[in-house]
Amino acid sequence: MGEELIPIKLGVLAQPPALTLVYRNNTGKERQRTMPVRFLNKFGSVNTVVTELKKRHNRHLEKVSELKVEKMLRILQEVQKGQTIDEAVVAVTKEYEVDPDQDLNKVSEEELAKKKKIMENSFEKNQVKPGDPDYKYDKQVDFSCDDKAEAGWDSPEGGSQEDDFWS
Repeated sequence: MGEELIPIKLGVLAQPPALTLVYRNNTGKERQRTMPVRFLNKFGSVNTVVTELKKRHNRHLEKVSELKVEKMLRILQEVQKGQTIDEAVVAVTKEYEVDPDQDLNKVSEEELAKKKKIMENSFEKNQVKPGDPDYKYDKQVDFSCDDKAEAGWDSPEGGSQEDDFWS
């Protein structure tokens, strides 16, 4: 069973709750695997269910990011709460976006961990590594800025910096 599986799409089935994975095997044939979701609490955390699914279906889910599985389970939770699939997708997509204007110092530890996981996933997806076609060793970019900003703290007013340091 040394067969390599390449995941193509991951989706959800609302009734009964299940994840559906479309993947390609060694022969190039597309297959579909439906994995039932057990013990999903509509108000609780999905982390334990993600861990259990990844353990139970390791062969199929090893190349699928944990974040994607978590997002699909959150969609199932919203459907269990009474939303339609389309409403659940909109709500969960908004939940799994990072707003650049949001102050992450004011969110809960759980929310912060989720946002960090989202940013890490985005970084890994966009990262250019050696061997990639766009990779360039020692790339240098000049960010020219016409406006010089005064920092205030690093420029002494009326004396030299050495005088302020030693006094």
